[in-house]
Amino acid sequence: MARLEASRIINFEQIGDVTFVASAAARNIRISVKPFEGVRVTVPRREALQAAMDFVRRKADWIRQAQSKIAQQEGTHTVFTPEVQFATANRQLRLFPCNALNFRVHTTKEELQIFYPESVDLLSAPVQEVIRTIIIERLRREAKEYLPECTAQLAEQHGFRYKGVTVKNISSRWGSCSTNNHINLNIHLMRLPEHLRDYVVLHELVHTVHKNHGQGFWDCLDQHTDGKAKQLAGEVKRYHASWF
Repeated sequence: MARLEASRIINFEQIGDVTFVASAAARNIRISVKPFEGVRVTVPRREALQAAMDFVRRKADWIRQAQSKIAQQEGTHTVFTPEVQFATANRQLRLFPCNALNFRVHTTKEELQIFYPESVDLLSAPVQEVIRTIIIERLRREAKEYLPECTAQLAEQHGFRYKGVTVKNISSRWGSCSTNNHINLNIHLMRLPEHLRDYVVLHELVHTVHKNHGQGFWDCLDQHTDGKAKQLAGEVKRYHASWF
């Protein structure tokens, strides 16, 4: 039976194009559906391509459901072009085509400038992913410069004690507080307005005292946000930690 030697794209009715990728490390056939990447099937070297195709057909219903959810996510993602308006906390994004083979990045006091090869398809998924990766790295740098100091200032101002701060690229939440009062904060907070960044930090600081979201937690958070805890929580819900 024929085995997959490299990557191969096969079109399936009602699913569309599926990319099959051979892997020496994989032990089982795996299917993933991700924004702007489509359906990807990892195939162990020992498996026949036909077996992987049959697996896709058996999982067709699950794949279509996943595609539907991913389509909603893709609709919320920014498509980066020279005309798009996008900014981190400190810098406005600017995109420029250039006569070069590789991407180049330059930062000024007010701008994050990305120079992309004019020969590439700017709207293609791989190019958009490169731009997102550059932006995420910039968010990480800004977050490490801003969030630990912000946490220290708010803790001193409001009388909280915490063990430490870690800045991470988190997909599911804006922040968290461990049982020993170590605070984790999402780099994507740097996409939020300053008052919402401060709210999220205060939210986690209150968790150093109240570990759940009971009435005591919200009463305490209200005390430190001039009675606007629920209002600010509602504003944060307009954003998504992993979609931009």
